[in-house]
Amino acid sequence: MSDLRLLLTGGGTGGHIYPAISIARELERRGELDEVLYIGTEKGLEKNIVAHAGLPFTVIQAAGLKREISAAALQTAWITWRGYRESLQVIRRFKPDVVLGTGGYVTLPVIFAAHRLRKPSVVWEGNAFPGLTNLLCARRADVVAVAMEETIKKFPRARRVVWTGHPRASEIRQADEAAKEAARKRYQLRPGYKHILVFCGSRGAETVNRVVLEMAREFLAGKPNLQMIVVTGEHNFVKMENQPDNLLLVPFVDDMPALLPQMDVVVTRAGAGTVAEIASLGIPAVFIPSPYVTANHQEVNARFLTDRGGGTILLEKELTSAKLWLAIQSYLKSEPWQRAHEALLSCAIPDAVEKLVQVVQETAYSQS
Repeated sequence: MSDLRLLLTGGGTGGHIYPAISIARELERRGELDEVLYIGTEKGLEKNIVAHAGLPFTVIQAAGLKREISAAALQTAWITWRGYRESLQVIRRFKPDVVLGTGGYVTLPVIFAAHRLRKPSVVWEGNAFPGLTNLLCARRADVVAVAMEETIKKFPRARRVVWTGHPRASEIRQADEAAKEAARKRYQLRPGYKHILVFCGSRGAETVNRVVLEMAREFLAGKPNLQMIVVTGEHNFVKMENQPDNLLLVPFVDDMPALLPQMDVVVTRAGAGTVAEIASLGIPAVFIPSPYVTANHQEVNARFLTDRGGGTILLEKELTSAKLWLAIQSYLKSEPWQRAHEALLSCAIPDAVEKLVQVVQETAYSQS
């Protein structure tokens, strides 16, 4: 295979951006990437994240789609049309072999433009319940790749749908022993202890943090051979009075691939990347899905694992310190932990990044 000219797009959240970057990195690692360009928006998260990753970046206009007819919907349609025209120009100039869109509203004008110019394209969907943008793009893309098997049936009008898994399932396994040892020192992990990690994304979750700290006071303090790390999020970081010595509060974690594999139980939201990481490592989880996401897709993501015995769901509106502690405790016992561990591994695709790269390459060369 010749080296690829790869055009990437996806934005709005890290869950849309990082998988695209992962594909570029994997192709570069193999020496099979000729040139890459990322299309995003001026104000989206993707601008800074892609710049930090060292990938070339260009902007178009794009706006979130509206399902109802209104003045705002008309304005969105006009902005999307302008983004489509700009995408046509970028594609003509860059001449990609293939276009990969990973979701978020910027994906729509780019995939539609690729279809108009007869450029091969792949749309990747990370959630169990697809977003509106990817549902619309699926009709124009050559292939739709999904992170979860049950999502296949959500794309009845796609030309072809394949189950590749989530690239984070591969990346979370890549930390070497030196990185893990550094994490043990940084987070003061105690040998022989069981370790619990609580994290709810980069911004944290105020309600979850409050309940977790209540639980630490009531149930964690004084428990032998048990240690808990709580990633509060930078916006919600607080110091706790009379903090138990087996509790560590940190505002953020930037070395998750080194830390997460050393945990015994996790308490977390249920974004697509997080679900993939947990399944890949086989770590039993207590999921507290965010109630603030479109179509309640985090709960759907979590049920992909919990229905198979890989964890427990607690809804935020019903969350109490006692319920949370009971759920955590259940996975501190060896037999329940082992059952959940095996169930999770059965759901995982640890070579997901390789599978998605293969789909991208096959799509590019099928029309060459």
